[in-house]
Amino acid sequence: MFEQTLLPALQTARSRYMDVLENLDAEQLSWKLAPGSNSVGFLIHHIAEVEYRFCSMFFQQPLPPEITLATIGPVKDEGTYTNLSALHAIREASYAHLLESLRSLPEEAWDVPCESPIATLTPRQALGRLIYHLGYHGGQIGLIRKYGGKQ
Repeated sequence: MFEQTLLPALQTARSRYMDVLENLDAEQLSWKLAPGSNSVGFLIHHIAEVEYRFCSMFFQQPLPPEITLATIGPVKDEGTYTNLSALHAIREASYAHLLESLRSLPEEAWDVPCESPIATLTPRQALGRLIYHLGYHGGQIGLIRKYGGKQ
């Protein structure tokens, strides 16, 4: 079911996100739109962490033990996400974890509400919210790369 009906929407959103990251260099990871806003590197890490978190909240997959959620909640970008290869690695790993979680979710679970700290959503609704989240922050990265710079 997931492969035929929902995967194409996720793949489309993901391809747009990957387009925004094309030719990204390490210097751009610290770029922001304004002082106090989030950097490109922070946003890439945040998107990955949210994918992991949604897997644990809605898609029946526990958070891997090595993953910490340092960019979720009332946190401030301290400029620590500047390692391009590490960011590519967590981006790829979180997406692989997400795909595995979605593929292994039983068909009968897709429309069963799950209570979480952010809302009560079915996995189907949560995937829609996750796609929106990816587009929202991917758009921010695109704006930063077009109009932002070092702060």
